[in-house]
Amino acid sequence: MIKTNKMFLTASAMILSVSAQAFTLKGVVVDNSTKEPLIGATVQVGGTTTGVITDIDGRFEIKDIKGKTCTLIVQYVSYKTQEIVVEKGQKDELVIALAPDNQQLDELTVVAKKNLENERSLMMERQKSSVAIENIGAKEMSTKGISNVEEGVKKITGVSVASAGQIIVRGLGDRYSTTTLNGLPIASPNPDHKLIPLDLFPSSTVKNITVSKVYEANSFADYSGAHIDIGTKEQTGEDFFSLSFNTGGKFNTLGKDTYQMDRDGTLFETPSLDNKLRDMSLVDFEEYAGKNQLFNTSFDVSRSKSLPEFGGNVGFGKNFDINGNTLSLLASMGVSNEQQTMLDASVRTLEATGTTLNDFSYDSYSSELKIAGLGSLGYSFRKQDQLNYTFFYARNAIDNYMLREGYDYEDHNLIGSNNVTHVYTLQNHQLGGKHFFGDKWSMNWSGSYSKTSSDEPDRRQIMFIREGNEINLFKLNRQETMRYFGVLDEKEWVGNLSGDYKFGNQNKLQAGFTYKDKTRDYSSTRFYYNLNKLNPVIGGEEDIYTPSGFLNQEAIESGLVSISRSQQPKDSYTAGNKIYAGYILADIYPVEALLVNVGVRYESSKQWVNYAEDGGKLQRRDLNSNDLFPAMNLRYQLDKRNSLR
Repeated sequence: MIKTNKMFLTASAMILSVSAQAFTLKGVVVDNSTKEPLIGATVQVGGTTTGVITDIDGRFEIKDIKGKTCTLIVQYVSYKTQEIVVEKGQKDELVIALAPDNQQLDELTVVAKKNLENERSLMMERQKSSVAIENIGAKEMSTKGISNVEEGVKKITGVSVASAGQIIVRGLGDRYSTTTLNGLPIASPNPDHKLIPLDLFPSSTVKNITVSKVYEANSFADYSGAHIDIGTKEQTGEDFFSLSFNTGGKFNTLGKDTYQMDRDGTLFETPSLDNKLRDMSLVDFEEYAGKNQLFNTSFDVSRSKSLPEFGGNVGFGKNFDINGNTLSLLASMGVSNEQQTMLDASVRTLEATGTTLNDFSYDSYSSELKIAGLGSLGYSFRKQDQLNYTFFYARNAIDNYMLREGYDYEDHNLIGSNNVTHVYTLQNHQLGGKHFFGDKWSMNWSGSYSKTSSDEPDRRQIMFIREGNEINLFKLNRQETMRYFGVLDEKEWVGNLSGDYKFGNQNKLQAGFTYKDKTRDYSSTRFYYNLNKLNPVIGGEEDIYTPSGFLNQEAIESGLVSISRSQQPKDSYTAGNKIYAGYILADIYPVEALLVNVGVRYESSKQWVNYAEDGGKLQRRDLNSNDLFPAMNLRYQLDKRNSLR
C-alpha cells in the first residue's frame, strides 16, 4: 500500500513538471517593407497540430506550448515562409516580418466577408473609396463609450449636432443632408426634420457610420450637405452570445425630486384617444362630454425621487453550415431609460424689432425610454453570392413635465403646468442580394419597407394667473387650458437594382435604377376647457399640482366646466412623393495614381399634398420635375499613405 502511494506521488510530480513547462506566445505578423499587418497569416508550432490565424490587426496568441523551446512556422500567401525558434520566457511581443515571394501566381481568389466594425478596416475603406468619406466603427464607438448614432456622428470631422438634434454639416442644416440605413433611404417620424432622429439607433445594433460630404450619382440627389449611412451589424465572425447591463444617473437628477403629470400606463405603451370622440358630430360630442368621462388622465402632478437609470442589451450570433453554404443569424435587443431635471431655465420670445412677446422661467422634468431591436439573416452560396434580410425596430418615448412662470405680451403674470409626451417609432425591413457572374460582372439588388410614426398623445396644459397675492385660473384665452392629440404616420417603399462591369486592371462601370414611393398622413384633435363659471380658491403650489380638486368630472357634469372639440379640415393632411431614377457611374484610372469618378443621374419626381385652407376649402398642390444630376470626383494618390481628393 505504501509502495502504491509513492508511485502515485511520483506520477503527480511528473504531471506538474510538464505543466509548469507550458508557456504562451503573443505576437504580430507584418509586411517586411510596409510594416502593414498581415491578416489571416498562419502561425503554427512545428511538429504539432497547434496553430492560429492572425486577426484583423495581424496579431496572434498561442497558449499551452509544451517544452522550453519551440519552432514557429509562419506562412502567408505570396510571402516567403519563415521559421523562428522561440525560447520559454519570451516576455516581449514577437514582431515577425515576412518578405514578399516574387513568384508570380497564375490566379488567386480570396473569398471572405469584410468586418467593417474595426478601425483598420474602415481606414482601408476610406483610402480606397472613390469619394471622400469619414466613418466610425462599432469597436471605436465602444472604446469611446458612445451609446447611439447621434453621439457617434459628433466624433466625425466637420459634423455637429444642434441642441434640437439637428445635424449641421459645414454650416448646412438638416434640410441639406440625407440619411440611409444600409444604403437605402429611411424616413423621419418628425415632420419638422428631414433626417430621422439619430438617437433612435443604439450603438449595440450598429456596425459603422459613414458620412460622405460630396455627391455621387448612385445616391438620391436630395442633399448637398452630407449623406449619412448607418450600417447595421451582421454575423461575420465566430458564434457568440452577449449580455450586458449598465446603470447610472445624472448629478443634478439622481435621488432628487422629480415631477410627473398623471400618466395613462407606462412609456412602454402609447395612450390613444377613443375614435368615437373624433367621429361623432359636434352636437353629439357636446352632449356626450357633459355626461361622460372622456379621458383616463387628469391634470394632477405627482412627486417622487429620481431612481438610477438602467439599461441592458442581449446579443446572439451563429453560423450554420448548409451543404457547404453558410447561413448567418444575428439578433440584438436593448432597453434603456434616462431621466433629466432642468431647474431655473428661461425662455424668451422676441419680435424682429426686439420687442419681447413673452418671457418665462421654468423647471422641467423628463423621463425617456428607448427600445431597439435588430435581426439579420444572411445566406452565402456559390462562394461569393449573398442574400440578406435585415429587420430593425426602434421606439423612443419621452415624457416631459414643465412648470413655468412669467409674463405674456400683455404683461399677464402667468403660471403654466403642462405635460408633453412624444413617442417615435420605426419599423424597417430590408431584403437584398449580391451576385457575381465570372470575374467581370456583378449585380446588386435591394428593397426596403419602412414605417415610422410620431405620436403626441394627450398633451395637456392648465394656466393660472397671479393677480396681486392671489392665484386664479386664467380665463381670458380659452385655448390656454387644453388637451392635444396628434399622430403622424409615414410609409416608404424603396427598390434598387444595379450592375457592375470591371475592365482593365482597376476600372469599373456601374449602372442602376432606383424607385421610391413615400406617403405621409397627419391628423390632430384639440379639446378646450371653458372655465368661466369655475372660481376655485387656489391656495398655492399644492393646488396647482392637484387641480382635480376643482377641475373634475363633477364640475363638468354640473355645468361649471364645458369641453369643446376642435377638429377642423385644416388640422389634417396627406402627402406623397414618387421618384423614378436611373444612373450610370464609372471609376476610371487614366494613369495608375489618378482616379476619375464620373457619373450622371436622371430623376423623375412627383410630389403632392392634399390639405385644407383656414376656411375649410380643400386644396391640392403638385410639384413634378425631371432633373439631370452630373457628378465628378477626383483622387490622386501621392504614395501608399497619402492621397489628394
